[in-house]
Amino acid sequence: MPEPSSAHKIHGGVQAPPQADWVPFEWEEPKLGKQVHGEVTIARTFGSTGSLSSGFWRTGATSPGAQADGSHKLTYSAPLGDETACVIDGTAVLTVVSTGKKYKVGPGSIISSPKGLEVYWEIDAPFFKKYWAIWNGTDATPNPPTDLQINHVSDDPGEWIEYHFTEPKEGPQVAGELYFIKSGGSSGTYLSGVWRSGKGIAATNLDDKGALSTPYTGVLGDETILLLEGEVEVTETETGKKHNFRAGDAIGLTSGMHITWISKGPFSKKLWVITRDTLPEA
Repeated sequence: MPEPSSAHKIHGGVQAPPQADWVPFEWEEPKLGKQVHGEVTIARTFGSTGSLSSGFWRTGATSPGAQADGSHKLTYSAPLGDETACVIDGTAVLTVVSTGKKYKVGPGSIISSPKGLEVYWEIDAPFFKKYWAIWNGTDATPNPPTDLQINHVSDDPGEWIEYHFTEPKEGPQVAGELYFIKSGGSSGTYLSGVWRSGKGIAATNLDDKGALSTPYTGVLGDETILLLEGEVEVTETETGKKHNFRAGDAIGLTSGMHITWISKGPFSKKLWVITRDTLPEA
């Protein structure tokens, strides 16, 4: 758990950081022991509650555990917590070991992996890269998910929901629209989905160029983001410090930290995960 002085932080990361920022991905697989596969770079190192992290993972011909042609086979059971991932480059076939069910994924695929679900990854040559966000809370939820769920960043559900929320200081707000991918996970509060804003989309403060500006304190929990489209400016209210992000970047917002979020026009879109170390209200 971070010290209070460091808890309120804007996290950020890019898909192509310097080579020195990539390290071998090592973890303990319950049935197989220590594993080292691919390389990882970290964008978010903690949240205000629970165990929360995000970043990018990649493999290719020179990556640990990969074949000479860049293909890669590994077993992964998400032992560190529920994982929401988005494929950046490459293709793979994922097989749920317990059922034999197979899923083909490629660029734009959103992969929701429950903690403890053993999945066999067959990654095609010559390379593969994904964004990931991993969450583990203290209290287990009843009836947690038991299968992979595959969505896509280009999904267009029949009904997007206007995002209405209430800020403690500013009151009721409308900021863009969204749909849910997951409304629960293995522990605590775990929500995920896709959000968008821009011209013609509802917002309390939207200019004629499609730029949206809204106060935000993450009242539902920490928010971990992959920016899918557009450019965003996040300003810390307390310090005035500005953070600028563009499509492809990872962003981490802290629950309880007051910011101003500006999505620059004409449109923006994000994959979001919201987490909190308390179970949802019944």
